[in-house]
Amino acid sequence: MGKLNVNVHPLFFIFGLYFALTGKVFSFIVITLTAVLHEFGHAIQAEKLGYKLFKITLMPYGAVISGDINGIKYSDEVKVVLAGPLVNLCIAVAIMAVWWIFPSSYPYTQAALYANASIFLVNLIPAFPLDGGRLLLATLSLKLKRKTAVKVAKFSGYVLSLALLFAFALTAFTELNLSLLFFSLFILFGSFDLKNENEYVRIYESYSPSNIKNFKEVKTLAITSDFTVKRLLAALDGDCLYRLYVYYPNGKYKVLEPYDVGKLLESKSLYEKIISNNA
Repeated sequence: MGKLNVNVHPLFFIFGLYFALTGKVFSFIVITLTAVLHEFGHAIQAEKLGYKLFKITLMPYGAVISGDINGIKYSDEVKVVLAGPLVNLCIAVAIMAVWWIFPSSYPYTQAALYANASIFLVNLIPAFPLDGGRLLLATLSLKLKRKTAVKVAKFSGYVLSLALLFAFALTAFTELNLSLLFFSLFILFGSFDLKNENEYVRIYESYSPSNIKNFKEVKTLAITSDFTVKRLLAALDGDCLYRLYVYYPNGKYKVLEPYDVGKLLESKSLYEKIISNNA
């Protein structure tokens, strides 16, 4: 696997200071390493599929990985998303196997088991920005229109956020649990940030022949010259390249090869016309 750079967000140090002041330095180290291994799982699977993830950023709420996944298929995205939680699951199972063979190791590995099991389970929650939310959106996008898939994923996030908020309210009658409040807001803001327009960035990049990782089918479409970029993209998917026949009002037409289509999409905003009306 290629080199992965690890960056640290300034707030991460504040998060670490809190653990230090509360005497939980070991837990902080275990959770951090568990999160990094989780992101390595994403990176390894992405590279196997021909994509590149190259930077891990340690955040106060975990770790985030970024890189070059231009034109990734939804089916490939499902595999990349699942790889992170599966790493944590495998580590948790391996630790339990060690307990079976060496029971004396329990006190030294208990924190690691809980950290991996927790990250595995939490990341399967179907809400953004967790892996479960990305998995839900990618899976729905295989069967539904992207706009519909985004709406369903958003609704899932809102429902889960309200459920957590309600659970937090109930703790007011016993012992107030601020973690539920913070997690509820985390999911709520993640759902608000989920925009259908994000998909257009992916599609812009996937239509350039220079970004072909595996073979792609070339499809031919006929459109009129008044089509905007957004209107065109709503009818396309990222699994193919496209040759366009653009028809003008006077009956003439112009042919745009896949390379030309990719260049036009990269240079125009969503609401611009694909091409001038002047034949």
